[in-house]
Amino acid sequence: MIDTLRKVWAFIKKEFLTELSYKYSFFSGILFTFVALLIYFAMADVFKVAIIKDLIPYGGDYVAFVITGGILWQIVSLGLYSISTDFTVEMFTGTLETIYLSRTNILLVLVGVSLFSLFTNIVVISLTLLLAVVIFGIKIHFGNIMLAFLILILTYLSMLGLGMIFAGITIITKSLGQIISIFTLLISFLSGVILPVSLLPGFMQTISRFIPLTYALDALRSVLLMGAGLEQIQGSLLPLLLISIILIPIGYKTFFFCLGIAKKQGSLGQF
Repeated sequence: MIDTLRKVWAFIKKEFLTELSYKYSFFSGILFTFVALLIYFAMADVFKVAIIKDLIPYGGDYVAFVITGGILWQIVSLGLYSISTDFTVEMFTGTLETIYLSRTNILLVLVGVSLFSLFTNIVVISLTLLLAVVIFGIKIHFGNIMLAFLILILTYLSMLGLGMIFAGITIITKSLGQIISIFTLLISFLSGVILPVSLLPGFMQTISRFIPLTYALDALRSVLLMGAGLEQIQGSLLPLLLISIILIPIGYKTFFFCLGIAKKQGSLGQF
């Protein structure tokens, strides 16, 4: 057990040192998050006069509505991109085959990459919340902040299942092009990141019920903007948890199935 934890920590440390070795990329990535926040504020301020206040749930503040959507979207993008991106780098540098042939279980690589990305993004999200309150005057209920972090983690886990599917396909195809970007764009629109789901056409509202982000947004906004507790968001947490339980095993099986195909093709060391 100790040896396993030590290996997981080694991969977390590896990810951290790798990111720091590309300082411009690392810090520009953090800067991008805050610039995106400013864009969300600008968008919300422009469009809030065009949207009837009564149609905006969670207190009727459209700016707060969009900002919380943007915060959760950061976690969604992380879950979908982190593993696929990391394994693409390993293939590009020619180290994936070496890692696979080593005594370290490839699952530990998945865990290490995931934990590093999750930790760094939770730190960025925490700073984003403080910035939203201090500079832009968004009213956030911090009483149940740990519940909000639980929602972020559950959201990440649900997206991680999909992320493993994309990572597995990437190992075979070497590149997914803009497939993930198209997918993320669609689910952001359908789940209510920018606009309330209630404003979408009826068939799109039906589709949104099958997207985990829809439930995560409802729960997070209820907690941060309305001060809701665990009892008030159970109706959103249970579907989110159920979807996570379903997607993670599917993602795990798909990833290792694709890994097996690449091994048989002898393409692990190719890019």
